[in-house]
Amino acid sequence: MSNPINPLSRSTSGTVNSNTDKAQTKNSTDNSAPARSTASDTVSLSQESQQVAGLQQQLKDSPAIDQAKVDSIKQEIANGNYPLDANKIAENLINLEQSLIE
Repeated sequence: MSNPINPLSRSTSGTVNSNTDKAQTKNSTDNSAPARSTASDTVSLSQESQQVAGLQQQLKDSPAIDQAKVDSIKQEIANGNYPLDANKIAENLINLEQSLIE
C-alpha cells in the first residue's frame, strides 16, 4: 500500500520525461552557436553613492556612544555641577509629544 501524501512512493509520470526529451532535442539542434560571451559588464558609482559609502564606513568605524562624554556628564551630575533646567526639559517633552501626534 503506497502513501498518497509521500511523493517519493509515487512513480514518475510521462509528462516529466517528455519535457526532458523536448529540452534534449532543443539542445541538440542548437549546438551550432558557441556559448561564449565576449562582452564584459562594468559598474560605475556616482559621486553621491561614493560619498554615502564613505559615510557608512565612517559610521561603522566610529563608536556608537562617546563613553568619555557620558562619564564626564555623570561625574558633573554626581558633583551637582551640571545645570538642569526643568522648564526647558518640560518644553522639550511637550514638543516631542506634539510631534508624535502630528
